Parts: sequence; structure tokens; C-alpha cells
Amino acid sequence: MSRGIKLRIKLNRALIDSAARAGGKEGLFAALDHLASVSKDQVPLDQGPLKNSCEIDVADDGSSGTVSYDTPYAVVQHEDTGMAHQRGRKAKYLEDPLNDPVVQSEMVKLLGGGLGSRMGG
Repeated sequence: MSRGIKLRIKLNRALIDSAARAGGKEGLFAALDHLASVSKDQVPLDQGPLKNSCEIDVADDGSSGTVSYDTPYAVVQHEDTGMAHQRGRKAKYLEDPLNDPVVQSEMVKLLGGGLGSRMGG
């Protein structure tokens, strides 16, 4: 006959929620930073203002975030696939990396890493 062990655990839900939010925000920022990095390698480049205008924003609660480029011509450069660009630079410089399965896989790992780091993983 085996003897069972009984444990009584009291969870600090506020601490768990706080860690999950912080880890989610940290992981989401890391994932979006990776996307931005890949995108910056493809963004049309003349003197650098478009590339340098890249911003990452994550909501305070870590529930959402954006990668954006902020120049008067960012949208035109992104959408006009007929423009000529330097080698390796192109239109769809943000959309294509976002749709790349390799980039997506790395973003998922980074997101999970942020959560794991805050939750003791």
C-alpha cells in the first residue's frame, strides 16, 4: 500500500498575473524586434531615413504591438512593387518578413522565451 503525499499550495495570483504580463510584453517586444531586424535588411535604402524611422511599440499590458516605419514615403516604398531598389532591398519590406515561416517560427520562440523567463522557465 502506497502512502500519498498531500500538498496544499496557495498561489499568489497577482504575482502570477504580473509575471505573465511582464513576460508577455518582454517576449512580444523580442519577437517584434526580430521582425524589425529582418525587415531593416530589406527596406529600400538611399541615405537611411526610412530604415532609421523603424519603431516598435508594445502595449503596456503586452497584448499587442506594432512594427512601423514613419516617413512620408514609407507606404509608397512598401506598396509600389515596380520601383527599382538596390540589391537585396525591395518593396513589401515589412509584409514579406512577417509572412516568412522561418521568421514566424523565430518570433514564436522569442515570444515563448519572454514568458518562460518570467514564469521560471
